[in-house]
Amino acid sequence: MILVDYIPERRIAVTLAGNYSLMNPVESFPTKKVDEQQPIMMFIRSCSILLFIFSALELAAASRTCPRGCNCNDQQLVVKCDRNAQLDYVPHTLNPAVKELYLSNNNIRAIKSAFEVYTNLVLLDLSLNNLQNLGEKNFIANSKIETIILKLNNITDLYPNTFAGLQSLKTLDLSSNLIEILNGSIFQHAKSLKFLDLSSNNIKSIEKNAFNGLFNLTQLNISNNLINIISPESFRFIPNLINFNMSNNQLIQLFDDQFQSLNMLNTLDISNCQISNIGKFSFRGLNNLHNLFLDNNYLEDIPSHAFFDNNAITMLNIGNNRFQSIGGRAFSTLKKLRFLYISNNSLLNNIHYNTFFGLENLELLEMANNEMLSYIGRNVFDNLFSLSSLVLSNNNLEILEIDLITRYKKTDLYLDVRGNPLNCNCSLEWLSFHFIRMFNKTVSSNPEFFGKNFTTFNIFNMDALLNNNLSDMIIHENAMEVKCAAPFALENKLLIKLHKDKFGCFVIESFIPIIIGALFGLMIIAGVIALSIIRCKYRLSGFVKNQLYAENGRNQIDLYHKPEFVFVPNVDYNTLYKEHKMDDLTVRYPLRMTPITEL
Repeated sequence: MILVDYIPERRIAVTLAGNYSLMNPVESFPTKKVDEQQPIMMFIRSCSILLFIFSALELAAASRTCPRGCNCNDQQLVVKCDRNAQLDYVPHTLNPAVKELYLSNNNIRAIKSAFEVYTNLVLLDLSLNNLQNLGEKNFIANSKIETIILKLNNITDLYPNTFAGLQSLKTLDLSSNLIEILNGSIFQHAKSLKFLDLSSNNIKSIEKNAFNGLFNLTQLNISNNLINIISPESFRFIPNLINFNMSNNQLIQLFDDQFQSLNMLNTLDISNCQISNIGKFSFRGLNNLHNLFLDNNYLEDIPSHAFFDNNAITMLNIGNNRFQSIGGRAFSTLKKLRFLYISNNSLLNNIHYNTFFGLENLELLEMANNEMLSYIGRNVFDNLFSLSSLVLSNNNLEILEIDLITRYKKTDLYLDVRGNPLNCNCSLEWLSFHFIRMFNKTVSSNPEFFGKNFTTFNIFNMDALLNNNLSDMIIHENAMEVKCAAPFALENKLLIKLHKDKFGCFVIESFIPIIIGALFGLMIIAGVIALSIIRCKYRLSGFVKNQLYAENGRNQIDLYHKPEFVFVPNVDYNTLYKEHKMDDLTVRYPLRMTPITEL
């Protein structure tokens, strides 16, 4: 309300909305006659303009009100309203020029064209609210939005025009909702979309044209759903897909030419899908596939038939399946394979000596947590010339013989055998030396961490290693914390800290005195045996002869020719004894026992 009193040669009193102010008195007036209404009208117009300006300023201030619990940054044009704001609707009094709007963890139930005023939005986060549907054409004015996050809501349905107007949309996160069916053409207006996350919903089926319009899509995540069959026709609209995650579904089997349209695919994750059968041509067309996840399925054999020649696979995870053994040449067609994981197989107990044939480029092999695996042949790892990391932890290995180290001198191999019931006998002395080499390499390759005064340890000198706290940390962090399970005297002892004499091995010099002593002993025993044999031979011969005479008695057969009579020359006996020796007259042959007949 404006009140004006005109008092000539006195004062002008102006009341504006009940407030009074005095103006300076008019000192002189023109002598000619002046229209008394003209100054009044001019003053009214001026006051009206001022009031309009004040009202506009007040309206502008009101239009930029930041709700309680929100953080509004007008310089960066970012608004964050977390759960402290407790919003149940999208605020409409924010700066219209806002670019990033975070409304996560509130109680918003509907949007209903709430973003028409925010035409400059680039990022919109509506995660963790109570949205049940997005309606249609609610983003028609938001052509600049590049990212929309709608995860952790209760969205059940998507409509053909839900994403109309989102020409610049590149990332759409619809994970952890209640979507059951992907109807045809629901993404037809999001032609720039590159990343689509539909994981952790209740999707049971995907229609053939569900991805129509997503020609530029490069990453698709449909994991943690209830999908049991996917038609190959579903992927013909997304030929440029690079990463595809369809894990944790109910696929059961893969049919031939399942992914034939995905020629650009680099990573395929079909783990934990209950797959028991893979067709011979299931992976046909995946000429650029590098990473393949087949773990946590029901496979009973390595699907060697499905790995076509000249494939590009460099990483394969096929752990936690149901095969009991791995046959020869199981991976022979995977010539470019660099990383292989065969862990968590509770039934695996046998690995063919020729299993890894053809894997000349393999750098990492992990066979851990296979509780039935108690033996690995010493030649199993032959031909793995490029191997730099071997993980055999938490198996059931008691002995370990690896020609990869002893034969091919791969002393820089990273080896993890923790959690095995190792028998620390002479056959494991090489493993203790290898751990010391690993220890020294760790120290020498990190001088900035360990310091210049921390030197490496000699392979036979363990004194410094046994009494250094820092060494325990290195051992623990670098897979050298391997303990013995047997024999009883070495139980729970760290293998790397055992002196070489504890393994019961002896070098060749220690055997030389024993060998020489044994040879002399054998020579003496042989001489005694020879003399005993000779003496026994003579005694045995005499015994046999006497036995023959005794058995034949008086009618024994003469062994030699003997005369019937003995003729004694007619000479003097004294002369006979003098001229002849008695030996000459000795009867050398026994006479037959008959009476002597005198002539």
